[in-house]
Amino acid sequence: MTSDPAVSDQRAPQQIPDHLDAVGPGWHPLLGRLHEELLGVSPTYGVQQVKEKYGLLRVYLLTGMVRQMSMGITGRPDPDQEARFEAEDGAATALVRAAEQESGTICEACGEPGELRDRAWLKTLCDGCAAPR
Repeated sequence: MTSDPAVSDQRAPQQIPDHLDAVGPGWHPLLGRLHEELLGVSPTYGVQQVKEKYGLLRVYLLTGMVRQMSMGITGRPDPDQEARFEAEDGAATALVRAAEQESGTICEACGEPGELRDRAWLKTLCDGCAAPR
């Protein structure tokens, strides 16, 4: 693999803590746990986007080979490195999917147990936060 020095000197990738303001505070502990778990499988992971969509958490990552390309590293990795990238991508994807699914049981506003509410838009909220004000 080759690297363009002008590109590879970029700042550190943005990770989940850099995106907490994209969702309600009730999901921040879930995102904190996800961040710690991701560091265990992909210490240099990057985040493209964190958001709420259809009432659930969505996290879009840059890991493995895609992360390398985003850093300006080109060329095909050797077979061992490619296998490591695939394992990293698979583990990171599984962690993200589990957190996204769990978000459907946590109130995005306060962190209490919640459920998906279908009103003018979909949101995962507890009874208290879903009550009319």
